[in-house]
Amino acid sequence: MKWLGMSMDEAVLYFYIYSFLGWVYESILVSVREKHWANRGFLIGPICPIYGAGGLLFALMGTHLSIPVTFLVCMVSSAVLEYLTGLTLEKLFHASWWDYSNMPLNLNGYICLPASLLFGAMGVAVSHFIHPLVALPVGYLPEWLVNIAALLLVGVTSADITVTVSTLSDFVDRLVEIDKQINQAIDDKYREFESSVSGTIKSVKAIPANVRDKIIDQEILRSNLSLTGVQAQVLGKIKSIRLGSENKNSSNSRIREFIRRLPRRKK
Repeated sequence: MKWLGMSMDEAVLYFYIYSFLGWVYESILVSVREKHWANRGFLIGPICPIYGAGGLLFALMGTHLSIPVTFLVCMVSSAVLEYLTGLTLEKLFHASWWDYSNMPLNLNGYICLPASLLFGAMGVAVSHFIHPLVALPVGYLPEWLVNIAALLLVGVTSADITVTVSTLSDFVDRLVEIDKQINQAIDDKYREFESSVSGTIKSVKAIPANVRDKIIDQEILRSNLSLTGVQAQVLGKIKSIRLGSENKNSSNSRIREFIRRLPRRKK
């Protein structure tokens, strides 16, 4: 059964092709910007499903729409998809894997106009130019091979999702709770410092860095947390962590530092 000239298994295959291409694009873009290798995406494997969903949607449009209409539809649909995905991930894990807060005309940091315009242009490129090239070699594959490839990819991704979700479930919540403990310990130490020097200077702007580091180390030991290699990989992809109703950047740098300083478990 084909829909818009594409069978279900072919659609699955295209989804993974565009998921992989999206992962390559994101990883290279962020790596160049941050000047170190950045393994992007929510999952452990080298795919970005949001690009797969968008690429498949753009591919299904094909040349059925004019270029201006394709651009508009792709821009709007990608914005809706990106916003819903970002909102869902944050609700589930209190974390986000991208953040447009510093971009102009953004909405809650999930989407912004420049990115949506870029995705609109990418939609035109995929639907009218790239997909016909991608579909050419796929069209030569025997049906049985496409079916097996689609089945294997879905199976591997299901396992990836299971591992990723189990890795993140409750872990970020524990980090947020520990961060609150660190905040309290630093506040207590700040008041202790301010009280001890109140007779010589009027105020203390910050506690010494070595004292702050010691507090973090103490909380790490007290938490008895450690990371597996998989947990370190998954958590390392998180762009920011939101702490309830607080500003999304609140304590984010310290939480990321805390993650980096957690001991790795031996195999």
